[in-house]
Amino acid sequence: MILDRIKDRIGFDPLDRENQLEAVKLNVENICYIHNPDKEVQLAAVKQNGISIQYIQSPDKEVQLAAVKQDAFSLGLINNPDKDVQLEAVKQNGFSLAFIHNPDKEVQLEAIKEDAHSIQWIHNPDKEIQMAAIEQSGYDIEVIAMCPNYADFEEEIEKYLLCKDIIE
Repeated sequence: MILDRIKDRIGFDPLDRENQLEAVKLNVENICYIHNPDKEVQLAAVKQNGISIQYIQSPDKEVQLAAVKQDAFSLGLINNPDKDVQLEAVKQNGFSLAFIHNPDKEVQLEAIKEDAHSIQWIHNPDKEIQMAAIEQSGYDIEVIAMCPNYADFEEEIEKYLLCKDIIE
């Protein structure tokens, strides 16, 4: 009733899609005032600022992907992101790996490919992951020296580097 009176007085429905989109374009944080924004409004918000996903209840996969493409760290605001969303985030910024609990090997390798130093967010990286980090870093062994299980592979890694004539 009251919304109808407001609509009659000002000549538009303040909750229609066009006005929601306009409000989000003016200030992305306006999405927090929109009850149940439709997908188009959600996408407009996260494409402008991925962190705005925090104001969207149960965003679907497309909205999640758009958010992490805009800001990889928005991954930390997504409940149980699937593997595709995780992969997109670490491709944008390997350090977004910090927001993934038990990432699988493919996600770990993508993060390393983007930034070798993201290995710091992998609990007990295996030999393959450590080798990928060394190669990605231009054979800088310091990248993995702080890994808790580095000693398990140290001898093999040093032999590998000797064979590559990287160290003397």
